Amino acid sequence: MIYIPATNNLCGQSIGVPVTYQAGRNFGGVSGFGSSMAPGADHFGEVQAWNVDTGLRAWTHNFSKSPNWGAILTTGGGLVISGGTSDRKIHAFDAATGTLLWESEPLNSGVLAPPTTFQVDGRQYIAVESGWGGDVQGAQASLNRLMPGEFPPVPTGGAVYVFSLDGK
Repeated sequence: MIYIPATNNLCGQSIGVPVTYQAGRNFGGVSGFGSSMAPGADHFGEVQAWNVDTGLRAWTHNFSKSPNWGAILTTGGGLVISGGTSDRKIHAFDAATGTLLWESEPLNSGVLAPPTTFQVDGRQYIAVESGWGGDVQGAQASLNRLMPGEFPPVPTGGAVYVFSLDGK
């Protein structure tokens, strides 16, 4: 299986324009940037599981009110760990079925960094760094322009969280 964090159903457009460099100013060379939702869309973010032998999608978990900007970790014990959503949570899925097994309380910010796992004295842990900024903050603001009040700002944060896989 391969597991993919995805953001779908968002459409963007921009127009290239000539730009002259000025120190301390945006040097993007674009104008008229806009975002819209795909007609009939009911979600943005997804975790997708694909069977690499058959080329078929095995399961999908949709996040109705959030894109998915994060990375994914899979464990030998059959877990898929994903952050990247504006709810500021870490999500654990059953790798075979896609069933949501656990999610954290909201962290101080969103999680973009890849989760990691390690073991101490026979106990397994998952660690993640939270802290949205840059483009993700701008993208979240764009979503809020599409659906005001639906996508609250995500603080920029900056902390490391560690969770034990045995729940202690």
